Amino acid sequence: MVDNLEEFILTRRKLPLWLALLLLLVAVSLLVSLIYFAVRANSEACLDGLRAQTECQEDNQHLQRQLDQAQEVLHEKEAEAATCNQTVVTLRDSLKKEQAQVAEFQGELKILNQKLKDALAEVERLRRQSETSPKNNASSCSSFLFVVVAVLVLNAPLP
Repeated sequence: MVDNLEEFILTRRKLPLWLALLLLLVAVSLLVSLIYFAVRANSEACLDGLRAQTECQEDNQHLQRQLDQAQEVLHEKEAEAATCNQTVVTLRDSLKKEQAQVAEFQGELKILNQKLKDALAEVERLRRQSETSPKNNASSCSSFLFVVVAVLVLNAPLP
């Protein structure tokens, strides 16, 4: 190849000989550099680096999938927490209503207990009165029956 080039240069004399040699030297140095870098690119250290890079990418993708799953679970748990919070609010409102009703019933129960005590006191007063005067026995009986009916009505369960 070099001989052919020299013959071409000598016969044509378009390129000076020193320039041809310089071009040949540059071509050979480029070829040697290319071979050197090709060998280095395929060296064990470079291949290890490529393996490590691939492994890192796989680990990164695995971690990204785990992160996505964790975020999905977090969103589900946040939704559950919101539902629980709403349930708590609803239950508190119901409890307040129930407590108000209980307080109202306790007030009514106090009133009914007082009426019962009054009725029992009236029964006791009428019983004593009937014991002292036998002629008022019929009216005492009717008063007694009235008080008994009142007590039964007061003791009747509330709807």
